[in-house]
Amino acid sequence: MNASADADSDPASDPAPDSDASPQHAPAPVTIAPDTNTLTLNPGDTFDETITVTVPKNPGSNGIDQLKLVPSASIAPLVASVTPAGGYGPLPGDMEHVLKFAVRFHGVACKDSDQVFTGTLDVVADGRVVAAKKVTITIPACRSETMRYSVKFVCGTQPEACGCSPVRPGRYATQISIHNYGQEAVTVRKRFIPVVLAGAPVAREPRFGTSRAEDGIDLPPHTATMDDCCRIGELLFGAPVDALTIGLLEIVATHDVAVTAIYTTCTGLDVVQVDGRPG
Repeated sequence: MNASADADSDPASDPAPDSDASPQHAPAPVTIAPDTNTLTLNPGDTFDETITVTVPKNPGSNGIDQLKLVPSASIAPLVASVTPAGGYGPLPGDMEHVLKFAVRFHGVACKDSDQVFTGTLDVVADGRVVAAKKVTITIPACRSETMRYSVKFVCGTQPEACGCSPVRPGRYATQISIHNYGQEAVTVRKRFIPVVLAGAPVAREPRFGTSRAEDGIDLPPHTATMDDCCRIGELLFGAPVDALTIGLLEIVATHDVAVTAIYTTCTGLDVVQVDGRPG
């Protein structure tokens, strides 16, 4: 009995394993490259990308009838196209498949603040998501195209005076040019704010000056206009005057323009390029 038991438990007497049998391994995953996107797109911008989906060999499977690249609902408005739209298929399982998709992203309308869209581009095989690419797209806040400029003007004569005067005695002139160098028409609005009016310092602190005249013009592309002391006098007084007038010309333009001021005295001339600010 003991001998028989020993014989039964002898490993040498156990059946040899089937050489054809092997542990079952899960199929290698489908991959997508690149696997992330972080984009910033202004309205009207486009971004084209080639995305590679790799389907590994999976012997013994039935393969895939159809494989598509599908944007999630959250980013779908920013995906202009996926090519091929119908995807690929059928894809036999006994071979590897390297599939190329051309994707075009595009910017949507801006708003007062930044918009951030997050979602995925999903690899969908026979109705099931088998891989995904993370996508984050930022649409920056709308940029104001309106530009503002503040330009000093000094016009007329400051006579000799015993008391305090805003400028030294002399004769002063200012010419301010506005150049629309762009391809679109520009609407220009102007406010004239005197601080010295016909020799009187009307805005010496603690007082302040306010707009005393307004004007405007529509400038077609590649045109220019100017305001000089004659025009400023007409707007403030109804006619040019020789009395000293100092102030600020506030310019608001629907697009960027080139603003240049020329200041002339009895002894010299200065040319100043005036920078604008959005808003």
